[in-house]
Amino acid sequence: MTSKTAPSAATPSTGPSAAGHSHDGSAYVFDEELGNTSASARAGLVEVLKRELIGPVEGDTEVLTTPPDDRYLLGRIAPTRLTGAADDLEAAASTGAPVTGVEEETTNATTEEDPGEDTDDEPVRRGLMIPASMGLRFQVPADPTELESITIHVSWGTYESTGRDDADASVPSSGPAGSRDSRTTRYRRIPHDHSIPLRLAELTPGRTQDYVLDDDVTLRVDSYRDTSPAGGPGGRYLIELGLCNDQITPRRIPVHAWMFQTQIHADADNRDVFLPVHDPLLPPAPGAQPASDPEEARLELQYRDRLEFAVGRTCSADWSLHKPPPGESAPRRAFQVRTTWMPTVETPQTTATPVQGAELNMRTLAAAAESPDAAPLRDALEPIVEAYAAWLGEQEAAVAALPEHLRDTGAEALAEALQVRDQLTEGIDHLLTDPEARRCFAFMNRVMADQRVHSQIAAARAVDSGLSIEEAEARILAGDYPHHWRVFQLAFILMQLPALTDPALPRRSGDLAAAQLLFFPTGGGKTEAYLGLAAYAFAIRRRQGLLETPDGPIDGRSGVTVLMRYTLRLLTSQQFQRATTLVCAAELARREDPAIWGEEPFRIGLWVGTAVSPKRVNEAEEELKRLNDRGGSGAGYRFSALQLGHCPWCGRPLTPGDVTIGSVAGSADRVILRCSDELGQCPFSEGDGNVPDGLPVLTTDEEIYRLAPAFVIATVDKLARLAREGHAATLFGHVARRCERHGYVPHPGHDFTHDFTGCTLGENGRHQPKGELPAATIRPATRLRPPDLIIQDELHLITGALGTTVGLFETAVETMCAWRALDGRPARPLLVASSATVRNVADQVRSLYGRDVTIFPPQVLDASDTFFSRTVEVDDDHPGRLYVGLSTTGVRLTAAEIQTTQTVMAGAQLLFDRLGAAADPYMTLVGYFSATRELAGMARYVQDDIQTGLAKPGRDSRLPRRRGTAFGALNLGELTSRIASTDITATLDRMALTFDPSVDSTIAKAAAKPYDVVLATSMLQVGVDVSRLGLMLVVGQPKNTAEYIQATSRVGRDANRPGLVITLGNWARPRDLAHYEQFRHFHETFYARVEPLTVTPFSVTAIDRGIDGALVAAARVTQAGCSGGLNPEHNAGRVTEQAEALDRLVNKLSTRISAAAGEEESKYARDRLASRVGEWKKRQREVAKKGGELVYERGADNASHFPLLRSAESAGSRGSRPDDAPFVVAGSMREVQPEINLLVSPDPIRLVDDSTDNAPAWERQEPREDRDASDARTDQEER
Repeated sequence: MTSKTAPSAATPSTGPSAAGHSHDGSAYVFDEELGNTSASARAGLVEVLKRELIGPVEGDTEVLTTPPDDRYLLGRIAPTRLTGAADDLEAAASTGAPVTGVEEETTNATTEEDPGEDTDDEPVRRGLMIPASMGLRFQVPADPTELESITIHVSWGTYESTGRDDADASVPSSGPAGSRDSRTTRYRRIPHDHSIPLRLAELTPGRTQDYVLDDDVTLRVDSYRDTSPAGGPGGRYLIELGLCNDQITPRRIPVHAWMFQTQIHADADNRDVFLPVHDPLLPPAPGAQPASDPEEARLELQYRDRLEFAVGRTCSADWSLHKPPPGESAPRRAFQVRTTWMPTVETPQTTATPVQGAELNMRTLAAAAESPDAAPLRDALEPIVEAYAAWLGEQEAAVAALPEHLRDTGAEALAEALQVRDQLTEGIDHLLTDPEARRCFAFMNRVMADQRVHSQIAAARAVDSGLSIEEAEARILAGDYPHHWRVFQLAFILMQLPALTDPALPRRSGDLAAAQLLFFPTGGGKTEAYLGLAAYAFAIRRRQGLLETPDGPIDGRSGVTVLMRYTLRLLTSQQFQRATTLVCAAELARREDPAIWGEEPFRIGLWVGTAVSPKRVNEAEEELKRLNDRGGSGAGYRFSALQLGHCPWCGRPLTPGDVTIGSVAGSADRVILRCSDELGQCPFSEGDGNVPDGLPVLTTDEEIYRLAPAFVIATVDKLARLAREGHAATLFGHVARRCERHGYVPHPGHDFTHDFTGCTLGENGRHQPKGELPAATIRPATRLRPPDLIIQDELHLITGALGTTVGLFETAVETMCAWRALDGRPARPLLVASSATVRNVADQVRSLYGRDVTIFPPQVLDASDTFFSRTVEVDDDHPGRLYVGLSTTGVRLTAAEIQTTQTVMAGAQLLFDRLGAAADPYMTLVGYFSATRELAGMARYVQDDIQTGLAKPGRDSRLPRRRGTAFGALNLGELTSRIASTDITATLDRMALTFDPSVDSTIAKAAAKPYDVVLATSMLQVGVDVSRLGLMLVVGQPKNTAEYIQATSRVGRDANRPGLVITLGNWARPRDLAHYEQFRHFHETFYARVEPLTVTPFSVTAIDRGIDGALVAAARVTQAGCSGGLNPEHNAGRVTEQAEALDRLVNKLSTRISAAAGEEESKYARDRLASRVGEWKKRQREVAKKGGELVYERGADNASHFPLLRSAESAGSRGSRPDDAPFVVAGSMREVQPEINLLVSPDPIRLVDDSTDNAPAWERQEPREDRDASDARTDQEER
């Protein structure tokens, strides 16, 4: 097979035009004309990458002025054996190590002279082992009546060095000035092509057959015969081909001994003869054990048509299938298999399926729900369930047609889908028969329509500040589907309405309660689905108001309705902006009709660690004062109370100048954020008739505890603070008193030097007028209804050690949220989770939440079609996300990073110069790393090697200079734990900036430039939704497949700007190499390859380490409304008086644990809880004997106040002492064991001697057990 020759226009000329060209990219000619679309720009970038990394750049007979082994990273194999290297061979033989390659040496013979400014830097030295062979493995039928022979095509290129005569004097050199190569040498490519007929009858299984192609170049063929039933009627041959470079060379390898652009491909006259590696439709071999994991069996069924036909060796593999007739499935045999050094896989888009007759317009649905007759709503919604039922009927017929060994698995999947159909039917019937539910459904649709429109307004005005609100709204409303649901979003909401309406519904709160998992690909719209649920929960709770229960009234007119939890602070910050727009819409709707929706404002709170937001109002005031003292510049200071970069309603930029600290309507001081719209058109800006307290956001813990916002967004780590912060009981409805000035305040007993509320009144008191503040009274508060909806986004991140700790604390959270309906039925929150990548989710949810799980939409027989979502066949109109695999075997990973990054960035500039905005998605390279250490190294290369190479390309390069490099470093951004939380929003905003083709940044600097490179670690994998991004380089295969899918899904989120992901594997890691060799099949099935998730919250070790925190948290929160209870800081010593309450609490916690764990774990947990209560009582008795007072953690008088709790750091730093606090409670869900100091000494005595000669007296100061030391640990937001 002859390599395709590049167009003649791209072939180097021997005239002056080839020398010293301007590096503007004008000389670069593509194989095909580029269209003016982002998909075309992406194709051009892949072509550049292939040419520059594999070659040949300029055709089959190209002539290079630099050594090809310096220019091409991929597709090359080196000689196997070396002359004059007997020592190396002997050493290898003595260790049993095969000599399969050589250590790479550069072929430039340099001198000691200074190369000068006009020559290239020496290539990065790349040692290590270069492969001496590459190969391909595949299978064909062994039946001679079906197949007699196949043809093997082998091709490669070699380069011979030639002296330059006078006619070649115009050809530039890129070697160092004065070197022998730069003065005399060029490198001409010689193509090699061979075709070998391989007759199957001549194969001898188990024996290697050699075919000599050229001098010392051999094709080795190994074959094996499979006669098992899985091999088909006549069995099959497993054939492995190896192209080997057997040349004998000296240690310094001459250029002609390398083989470049190596390729093998096999075919049989276009016939479908290549068998899949594994075909799930074939019956298992007799005696074969069925899959032990039912989930694996189901995945094999659902991915049965995504087959693998070849595996690469050192390289990757690809294959070709004949296109089936319309309506038929793809063939189960390939007609060609081949090797590839740069595999590409385009994963198709997943789209929400439309349903004929279903109404998806939110405003139309709101109007239908407000109709006195339910008929319009029935006509709008019933087509969804009718179409789904009809589709399930088709699936039932398909199950019957499956092979017998797959039929039971298919029937089980169908049964789960039928349950979802029934739940959807129940939801629609509930809506049609309950007028109050229809009223709340109308509210939900109205505020979600406003949320959708104003989210788009804010996004548009954030990019184009010249747009007015009216212009932006007109543009959005004129577009397609400005405020419409996707079918799966609406269906998921309809399924949950009965459970949100009836808190005691068995499938929400009973023994068989199920968590609702929204399982949809990233970027598909999961957020809008659960925001819709939140809006309905707001409404129905307000309408139900004050409820009577066997334990007294419970008030739904105030308090937290929705608790949304995340694991990473980046995700929390970005979702806060989206959720705030919904709360703004809900608050405006409430203000229009307070008689219906209540007098209490809808607010949203951000409940995270102090590195993200302040704990107290006075801390925010101090931050603001420091900024003002410095003229508002903020240099060197943060202002963490400002968590929004733009107004969520109108898109106006927000700055610290928009924040004030003051009173609203007689309240105590608050952090007030108002939109900066000077015209007052935004309802959240200052102006008559606008919302008086500005945007309804709370970003300090103090305000959240005082005002109990309807919507709380939190990190899971914050739950660990419940044992230390009794005030947090407000979030779960356990309140004591309500002050007209301060809001909800606890019973007396807190240390007011650490108090959040600032309210010092006793049980019955009155605040006197103070300045502009009127008099205020305090009164007992009715228990608030606890959260009705708990949302756990990105469920797949709640795993491992973090998931274990979270699962244990969930027992306390559910106990805090529990109540009883008037008829005695238990009531619990509805639990909704979402993820795009889960495995073993039923066990995970059971361990975490003690519930079953309902997955929506359920996958039935085919992963590509769930009715609610379908994958779209890739074509020019529907491009997918393109994955490109690279593995530079034998080259140091850092060298490969540098050359790949430099190539792709220069290629992007070339395309941007030609296509303009169509190439903008590929102008910002997102680099993804598994470790911060590797990222830090890349940051250095970007600002050094890559920067230099882009600013000054090689003289024979036809790629342009990168703009922006003349004034210094490339614009480099970072998304890691190393950046401050307050900088995250600014970084995300800057990532959305586009490049302007009309601005040459080498001439004029723009006020704010888009990033050239953004480097990220695991923080990026969730929550980053920047539709502009289109290019990612993944360095090293991430540790698990879910992380890989999530991270790479951050690019190409806009279907019109398809993503390009370049995966650069580390060939020295077997796992990376295995992914590369099976690149195509892995990416076509990577959702099925997600690793199972593991959490063990009730193991003995987990209980021993975490039960103290769960017990104290549950005791403090549930007793917050009890005068003389255990909630206040100074009431830790009332453990004896509350003994009966603690016994009941232990029973509740034990019962909850038994729902999630086995009998043995449950019994151990019960015994451990009882033991810890006993230890608590013992501590109280000991403190009483000393005449002291037991507090939880701190007191005003350290001499008389003895703590119950201590941190893990304190426990680990000094060991255990008799007077230590007995309860070790972590300050974060991610807290690990303290570090251990290793002492190394040549003198064993010194390792045990506890004294130091002539040392000054000193002692270690114990860590301060205050708010800052312990709460800082909640800010470790990355794995």
